[in-house]
Amino acid sequence: MPKFTINMQWLIPVATAAWAVWTWATEHQRERKQERARLSALFVNPYLSACEELQSRIYNLLELGGLRAMRKRYPDGSYAEETLYLIVRYFGWMVAVERHGPYTQDPVVMRLDASVRRAFAFSSAASDVGPFNFFNPEQKALGKLIMTTHEGQHGVELDTISYYEFKERLTMPPLSDSESVKESLDALRETGDARDLAGRERLAQVQNHLVELLAYLEKKEGYTLFQGQRKKVGEQARLKTPESTKPLPAMSA
Repeated sequence: MPKFTINMQWLIPVATAAWAVWTWATEHQRERKQERARLSALFVNPYLSACEELQSRIYNLLELGGLRAMRKRYPDGSYAEETLYLIVRYFGWMVAVERHGPYTQDPVVMRLDASVRRAFAFSSAASDVGPFNFFNPEQKALGKLIMTTHEGQHGVELDTISYYEFKERLTMPPLSDSESVKESLDALRETGDARDLAGRERLAQVQNHLVELLAYLEKKEGYTLFQGQRKKVGEQARLKTPESTKPLPAMSA
């Protein structure tokens, strides 16, 4: 059998280099995890919260009789300001997540965010401009208006102003001058039955897109803000439609 001798003079430098590479890779991975956790705390978590609270409010209003219940609970109509606050809060975090965090280039998030923006902004005719119709420039302006900064664990952090501060700002320009804001508040205050709510279809589309967005993001993040299966506005009605159960006609050759 031939004998092999190991030259320790070259083995030691190789082992040292390998250890250095492994140490660097481990440290780099740890730093990446820390940075990912920081971005989640700063942008992803509050964005998920804004999406969840808005879709939940819309579903409650349109499908669970929430509008009638809130009119009884808040006869002063303050539930309207609170609902508008949730919409504007979403606008704020939407703009933040588009610019910062791990999803700035994510095609699914970009597509679903764009779908929500279009649902709020879409108007096929002048007569369709009304409650909950916020065009893209106003969406961004409202989003910026509600955001603020403060010193936190991660340095200067973004946050939203409180509902009470937002309520005060509603009485002053530019919010008091916005026709979209006025019409949305009036619709919520003056409508007795959610089936008659002006802009209902627009809100339903928004809620549907937010449910899809939350499902995607929560799967990516590995946690959920809602235990169970979220429902979409209009889902039960679509399931009950007789036409939906009919077989498709056969294709002619």
